[in-house]
Amino acid sequence: MRKSIVVLGLLLLLASAVATQGKNKSWLRGSWEGTGYQTDSEGESTWPMTLAIKRVKNGRRMFSIEYPSLSCGGRWKLLSINGNKARFREELNHGQNSCANKGLVMIERIGAQLIFLYTNQGSHEITASAVLNRRKLAGKQ
Repeated sequence: MRKSIVVLGLLLLLASAVATQGKNKSWLRGSWEGTGYQTDSEGESTWPMTLAIKRVKNGRRMFSIEYPSLSCGGRWKLLSINGNKARFREELNHGQNSCANKGLVMIERIGAQLIFLYTNQGSHEITASAVLNRRKLAGKQ
């Protein structure tokens, strides 16, 4: 009897962990926008950015990033996800002449916002940051 209760408790704990794990990834969806802040350039600059996270076949996600005023953008390749944090490698497919490529991106969900931190390839220093808000659909408030 006691063994059955322990096994039942472990099964409930495992089911709870699996359910929580699924919820942890659910924050990583939708369209986000914000203003990036560059800290490694002369005169420090700001620029708009948009992130679109779409589900593609087999439950995988595609992470598209655009920096419209810099005329560059591409994809983020997911490296790891843990709770409300995710790490990516940025791979630009246009505008490589005006933006750094292959940098490391870290995003963290804090409340209803995403915090974006960017580190140039081969560096440990954060060179750009942003606060991203979920994009509102036209006509909805």
